[in-house]
Amino acid sequence: MATANDVLIYSRDLAQTDSNGLTDAVGLRFANDALQNFTRELIKRGIDAAQTQESYANLSTSNPNTYAWPSDMWALKTIEIDFIGGGGDNYIQAERVDVANLQGTTSFDWLRNNQSTAYPLFDNRGDTYEIFPVPKTAITNGIRLFYFLTPTEYTATSSTVAYPQSLDFRCLAARVAALYVQSLEKDDLALALNAEYKLRIEDIIRILAPESQQPIKPQKLRISGWEF
Repeated sequence: MATANDVLIYSRDLAQTDSNGLTDAVGLRFANDALQNFTRELIKRGIDAAQTQESYANLSTSNPNTYAWPSDMWALKTIEIDFIGGGGDNYIQAERVDVANLQGTTSFDWLRNNQSTAYPLFDNRGDTYEIFPVPKTAITNGIRLFYFLTPTEYTATSSTVAYPQSLDFRCLAARVAALYVQSLEKDDLALALNAEYKLRIEDIIRILAPESQQPIKPQKLRISGWEF
C-alpha cells in the first residue's frame, strides 16, 4: 500500500528536486491540497468511489425541526425521512426546498405545519438543515443520510494513501509537483505537471464511472426452434 512518502518521492522526481527543496512538511501540505482537489473532482462527476457513508439521526418534534449535518460529511448525496417508525420501506426520499424561494405566497411556517409527510422536504442551511413538516411523533433513526465522506488528510509521511487515490498515487504526485514548481514561479513546468495530473484523473474516472463492464458485441441467439 502506497504512503504519503511514496507520493513525495515521485513528486520530487517530477519537479527535479530533492528533500532539501520539496521538504516533507511542505510536501504534506501540498499532498493534502491534492487529496482535497482529487476528491472534489470525483464528487463533481458523481463518482461514488469518492467514499460514501450511511448514517442515521433521531427525528424530533422540535419546531423548527433543525439538525446538524454529520461532522465527517463532505457533501450530501441524499436524505430520507421515516415519519412512521420501523425503518425499511417507511423511508421516503426528501426533496430539497429553498425557503427564500417558495411557490406563491407560501411561508415556511406553512410548510412546517402542513407539508405532507408523503412528500418530505429539507432546507440546507450550511452546517444545519431543517425537515418539513415538523413530525407529530419523535422517531428513533427517523432520518437516514447518504453522503460523501470528508477525506482523511495526511499527517505524516507514513500516512497510507486510501482508496480511490491508491488506484494511482502518482496522480497526487503530479499535483504536488505542480504546486511546488508553481511556488517557484516555474510556470511552464507547472502547466505541464497540471496537465499530467488532469489526464491521470480523467483516466481514473473512466475506470470508476462504468462500475461494471457489459458485453459490447452482439451475441448469437442460442435457440433450437423448439422454444416456439
